[in-house]
Amino acid sequence: MTPGHVSARTHDTCPNPCARIPIIFARCTFTYLARGVLNPAVSLTHQMEDVMRHAIVGSILSLFLTAQAFAQPSAPSAPQDSEPQTLSSGLSNGPMHVTGWFVAPTVGTTGFDGQLAYSPGLRGGIYLNHALAIGVTAQAIGSAASVYGHEVRNVGTYGGLLLQYVVESNRLVHATFESTIGSGRWCALISDKNDGCSGRAFLAFEPVANLEINLSRHVRFATGVGYRFAIAGSGPGPSSREMSSLVARSSLILGSF
Repeated sequence: MTPGHVSARTHDTCPNPCARIPIIFARCTFTYLARGVLNPAVSLTHQMEDVMRHAIVGSILSLFLTAQAFAQPSAPSAPQDSEPQTLSSGLSNGPMHVTGWFVAPTVGTTGFDGQLAYSPGLRGGIYLNHALAIGVTAQAIGSAASVYGHEVRNVGTYGGLLLQYVVESNRLVHATFESTIGSGRWCALISDKNDGCSGRAFLAFEPVANLEINLSRHVRFATGVGYRFAIAGSGPGPSSREMSSLVARSSLILGSF
């Protein structure tokens, strides 16, 4: 190396290689879905299994990246005048910054108790550093076997903590990977005679991979697929296997991004 020559390797254009992981994974995942799911030579069962595996891996990756982001130390900042901490500014002085919020009505389809079921819902939360979302979600479940009237039969609800990783949110079309961790209850019968719901509680873990489109500055549309893993408790109702199923969901996201 001649004097005055500076190696190009000394200037790393991406000092944090982990930042490339979600982008590369998102491109590979949705390229695979575009080629594989529409391939008539592959059986529908195998296609659905591949979709589920990609959604699960992507959402587990979102949990890992969320933990990594919280674990990263903040860079030293210049001395500032001492000011009292408040709820509105408590997160603005650390490595994580509240950069927005969202509320999203959702509609989806899933399987439950051996039948195709509909699943409307609602979710909301906050964005941190334009890349992480933390919130809560609630979903209802009903099917052709559901009965509404003086007695309500075969209906359920579930929800819990929502963790989401957003890949390059400023792009027109981008990917998100999310996981819902929570619980729910399936009611075989709801009536005054039974003093409420007669059914079975369950735990749920639901990873989902989404494609998200920026419709306007404060409106986004997302659609994706995932899988609900359920562990049923005691009582009358479907088994854990009958509660676990593929999930397809779309949402209209309103908020400040």
